Amino acid sequence: MSPEKEAKENILTLRAGNALLEIIPEVGGSITRYCLVTEEQTFNFLRPASHAGMTAKDPLEMASFPLIPFSSRIRNCHFRFQGQEIKLPLNFYPEVHNIHGHGWKVPWTVTKSTENRAAIEYQFLPDEWPFSYSAHQVFELTDSALTVTLQICNTGESAMPVGLGLHPYFVRTPLAVITAKTEKMWINDSETMPLCLESVPETELLNQGLIVTQNALDNLFTGWNREVLISWPEWNANLRIFADAPLDFLVIYTPADADFFCVEPVSNVTDAFNMLARGEFGHGTKTLLPGELIEGKICFVPELS
Repeated sequence: MSPEKEAKENILTLRAGNALLEIIPEVGGSITRYCLVTEEQTFNFLRPASHAGMTAKDPLEMASFPLIPFSSRIRNCHFRFQGQEIKLPLNFYPEVHNIHGHGWKVPWTVTKSTENRAAIEYQFLPDEWPFSYSAHQVFELTDSALTVTLQICNTGESAMPVGLGLHPYFVRTPLAVITAKTEKMWINDSETMPLCLESVPETELLNQGLIVTQNALDNLFTGWNREVLISWPEWNANLRIFADAPLDFLVIYTPADADFFCVEPVSNVTDAFNMLARGEFGHGTKTLLPGELIEGKICFVPELS
C-alpha cells in the first residue's frame, strides 16, 4: 500500500448538511479538508491537504493543525519558569527556535466519533518539556458551520505554563480579503521574533479589509475582538470566524507567491514564556496548576450568496 493511500485510509470523515470535514488524527491531529458541496461546485474554505503532504504525513501540508501547548516560537528553545531552566529541542530546522510545541508533531487517538462530531486526544509525558498534560480536540459540524474546541489539562504535580491555538491554511485567491478589528501589531526581527508592539498602517488595513495578495505579513495582532471575516469575491463566499477567550490574539501569515494564507486565533504571543520570566505583561501565558485546564473554541461559519 502506498504511503498516500495508507494515510487516506486513516482519515476520519464528518458530514452535516452540505458540509464535509476530514481529519487525520495520526498526523498531528490535523484537518485535511473542510468544504461545502453544492449542486454547482465545491467550496474548499481551508486549503486541502496536498498529495505530497499526505504521502509524507507532513502537518505543514495539511489544512489545519493544533498549537499545543503553546503557539509560535520560544527564543533559542530556552525559557525559565518558577526557578527552573528549561531547554527544548530544535523541532523546525534550520530555525534555532522551538515552534508550536508538540501537538502538531505527534499522533492523536480517536476517543469518540459520530456522523458529525469527533473527539481526539494526546497524552504527553515529560521529557525536555518537564510537565505532563493531556490535550483534547473536539470537531463538530452543525449545518455548515465547524466548531473546533481545544483543551489542555495539567496532569502533573507542578504548575506549568501553557498557550494554545489553531493554525488553519485558507485558499488564496487574487481578491481574497481578511477583515478583523485589532489595535496593535508586534514588529518582528529577521527571525520572526518580536521586537516591539506598535500602532501601524497594517492594523488599519486589517480593520478595513486587507487584500491578501497585496500584503506580505507574518505578525501577531493584539486588541483583537475575536471575530474575523474572510471574503472570496470570486466565489461570492465568506467565512466568519469566531473565537472565545483566551484566544485573544490573531496571527496573520500571508507569504508572497503562496497558494494559501493563515489566520490563526491564539492565546499567547510569540516568545510568551520568556516575557513571563522577565516580568512583562500582555503575553497571554496561562499558568495551570495540577488538575487545572485551559480551553479555547473556534467556530467557522460559511456564507454563500
